[in-house]
Amino acid sequence: MYNDFVSGNIKKLLFFLRNKVKCFFLWLLVPREIILRQRDKIYNLKLSTKIQGIALSFLLIVTGWFVYSSMFFVKFEQLISLKNQTISELNDNLLIAKEDQQKLGTLKEKYDTTLKAFLKNTENSLENLEKLIVSTGLSPDELIRRSIREVPTGGPFIPDISEEKNSLFKFKIKPNLEKSNSNKVNNNIKRLEALQNIMPSIPLAAPLDYYWVSSNYGKRKDPINGRNALHYGIDLIAQTSTKIMATTSGIVTFSGTRSKYGKMIEIDHGYGIKTRYGHLHKITKKKGEVVAFREEIGKLGSSGRATGPHLHYEVIYDYRALNPAKFINAGKNVFKKR
Repeated sequence: MYNDFVSGNIKKLLFFLRNKVKCFFLWLLVPREIILRQRDKIYNLKLSTKIQGIALSFLLIVTGWFVYSSMFFVKFEQLISLKNQTISELNDNLLIAKEDQQKLGTLKEKYDTTLKAFLKNTENSLENLEKLIVSTGLSPDELIRRSIREVPTGGPFIPDISEEKNSLFKFKIKPNLEKSNSNKVNNNIKRLEALQNIMPSIPLAAPLDYYWVSSNYGKRKDPINGRNALHYGIDLIAQTSTKIMATTSGIVTFSGTRSKYGKMIEIDHGYGIKTRYGHLHKITKKKGEVVAFREEIGKLGSSGRATGPHLHYEVIYDYRALNPAKFINAGKNVFKKR
């Protein structure tokens, strides 16, 4: 019974709602004349035709705007959210870019400072090396030319025709200051490297650990006949059989007895530089042997034309004798006794 009662009431309610909805849609959809004829029956409203038309138009506009704005508002919120996210990412990227720019500026300053220090050290080192070599009586430019010339090269000469053609169209170009500075830096570095490679071939050490000089290089009174003479080396006094060492590395080009020198060793160090060690008591190296820096080559003695035990030491450049004392004094600024 109760179920039949409930179902009956639900059916009546649905029927009532259906009639009301039907009347509402008929009021919206029927022509305006029908609405005007039935305006007294619908909600007892008494409105003129003009007002009804305005009201209906306003209702349609508001409804359409409400639907459109609802849809647009959702899209607009998404666009705003996406825009804010993009702006946030751009701001983050901008901050990172500013930080990177600051780091780049700091690195550039450090690089410039380091480069200036490097170039200054290069120039100072090059200047010091050149002064040292000049103080020995050698020419840095000539040594560098010889170091380049000693690199093995060769082959037939075949002129480059394209180069000759291009030379006809050559024109003067204004020098680029930055490029010229770069070339100068590169030349200084190459020059420094060349001199550093040459330095091990220059005899800057003394052949004895302990000695004193009895006769210098140049003019002197001959110790045997007392006449004026030229002395192309220096005489170093030490005890007999004192160890004599090579003043730099090289190849033994002579080992034996030679007239007034007595027992003598001659070592070729390259670049036209040779050293001679005379009046030896004993020779410990043979011709053709390679000797290292400070390696023993013989024992001090008094062989040959000598008044007593000493070492006659010579430095020869292009078959011309140089003052060995200049080499030893220059070496004092390079080598430190341990």
